[in-house]
Amino acid sequence: MKKNALKSILCLVLLTAVLAVAVFGVNALTDPIIQARKGTLLFDRSAPEGAQLTVSADTVQSVYRNDAEEIYTLKLTTAKGWQSSMGLTLVVDYEGRIVSLTVDDPGAETKMGDLDQANFLPSFVGQDSTLAAVELVGGATLSSRAIHGAVADGFNTLIENDLIAEAQKSDEQLLKELAPIAFSGAANASRVLQGEELQGSGSASSGFAAENGSGCFWYVEQNGEKLLAVYSHVGGVSVFNAQSEIVTDAADPALIEEIVELSTAVIGERNTELPGTLSKMLPEGAEAQPVDIPGLTNSVVGAWTVETEEGTLYAFHARPYGYGNEPMDFFYVLDEAGAISAMRVKAIFIEEDYFPNLPQLDKAAYQEGYLGLTAENYNGEQAQITGATISSDAADTAVKDVFEAFWLLTESRG
Repeated sequence: MKKNALKSILCLVLLTAVLAVAVFGVNALTDPIIQARKGTLLFDRSAPEGAQLTVSADTVQSVYRNDAEEIYTLKLTTAKGWQSSMGLTLVVDYEGRIVSLTVDDPGAETKMGDLDQANFLPSFVGQDSTLAAVELVGGATLSSRAIHGAVADGFNTLIENDLIAEAQKSDEQLLKELAPIAFSGAANASRVLQGEELQGSGSASSGFAAENGSGCFWYVEQNGEKLLAVYSHVGGVSVFNAQSEIVTDAADPALIEEIVELSTAVIGERNTELPGTLSKMLPEGAEAQPVDIPGLTNSVVGAWTVETEEGTLYAFHARPYGYGNEPMDFFYVLDEAGAISAMRVKAIFIEEDYFPNLPQLDKAAYQEGYLGLTAENYNGEQAQITGATISSDAADTAVKDVFEAFWLLTESRG
């Protein structure tokens, strides 16, 4: 019995030793091959002395040049996605197009399943520095944005060191990138659009309707120039060119009318009725009138001036995107100086079913913490709740959007 046990142990030790030698042998053979394909080391963040490149992005760890295959190999580390960073290998040819992109170390929290299902990494292959065909992945927004950002940093490093030429973005791509910025009401905090794509008609080639009901945007053409037209129930129509300039005043009135008709056909006419929540926040006998705020394109879906015995108040309803990219309802009343006099929120971060592990939140105290805040003394900390980061970011978006709406409204009235 003891002899058999001893034989088993010896066999196990011997097998382990053989495997170790085999692995060492494979590494000894493959490492030079891998190193040879990488080529000449141009930059190594761990040993920057003698670097041949100037690298400003922290995401770029090393850069190699292979003249035989005419490729550059870059080792990248993303900024944090959900909770952890990722290790990437990016290969770019001398023409400035991606040969391959692989994730070497996905990190513990990266949703690789969602990325794989969306064919996210393969979508990079063949792309130039514009990354025109690469779309962020819903459900893995932070991870896909982190990868996109690291690859963009890699391209910028090659361009800034004159190793490849910078590709020029088309007007279509510039407008596509502008859309979630110009119409922030249709995008979450990561600038990913939330809603549905729309088929074009007339002057519009295609469009998009925001999930929160704030409005639509359309890609249009006028006199041969490609434009982005945003429609908001509160803000009306705003038109942007590919240089991110507001050109509404120069737009054909017929185009403006067409955008209104297209948009209201999709999302309906504006509901000017004061929400019940806001009604309860106002003094007794107050009279509210809906107002237009030209140029407003954020998450504010309703605005009213309110006349009371003590003066004028301003009421707002904002619907940014929170946890799960679901619209959240925030209601504010501001006084004539722009200070918050009342605030209410219907938000999932205060619902125990969604966040049962959060410390008990004093809803009244949270809402009262906004009272007296203005655009000048609000710093974002008032919106934050530990353990509910995404929804807290939505709260931050809502109050900033309301302050912007107040400024535009009062500025337009002198």
